[in-house]
Amino acid sequence: MPLLGLAGIVCLAVLLADKQFKRVRLWHTTDFLQHFKTTLRLFIPWACLMMAAVCLIRPDLFLSWPMHETGLWLTTLLIYPVISVIPQEIIFRTFFFHRYKPIMPSKLGRWAVSTFLFGLAHLVYGNWVAVILAWCGGGLFGYRYIQTRSTPVVIVEHAIWGCFIFTVGLGAWLMSAPAP
Repeated sequence: MPLLGLAGIVCLAVLLADKQFKRVRLWHTTDFLQHFKTTLRLFIPWACLMMAAVCLIRPDLFLSWPMHETGLWLTTLLIYPVISVIPQEIIFRTFFFHRYKPIMPSKLGRWAVSTFLFGLAHLVYGNWVAVILAWCGGGLFGYRYIQTRSTPVVIVEHAIWGCFIFTVGLGAWLMSAPAP
């Protein structure tokens, strides 16, 4: 996490030093409510499917943190968006999409590479479940960033999904210890 935070700060500093970077992307919240509704329309059915899958495939993990590790779960829900989501979105969306536009003018190309790298960054957890979850999430968050050009919108969506994943039981694969 300290390396992630440092990388996020460095990327933010590079962005802020670049006169061509549109700083409004860091706080742009125009149509936030509309984007939030779109997020929920996607989140609700997919979250229900994921809950059902975890319940059927790994019932031992389903809601295990909220029920058995309540303090750790609540702490995770509070600090995860700040120490993990914000740096990741600055690095993999805001910085990446701006910095690599000259060599990858295609939004689709930047989306694909950003998604791929976001997934690979999750190899630090030592399992493919984390990578696959990150590829799915990275694809979604990259798409939303292309749609909105808003870091806050993507941070909120990422935080919703991440907190849900920790709640439902999939967070077992996103911890520094080997997954069960």
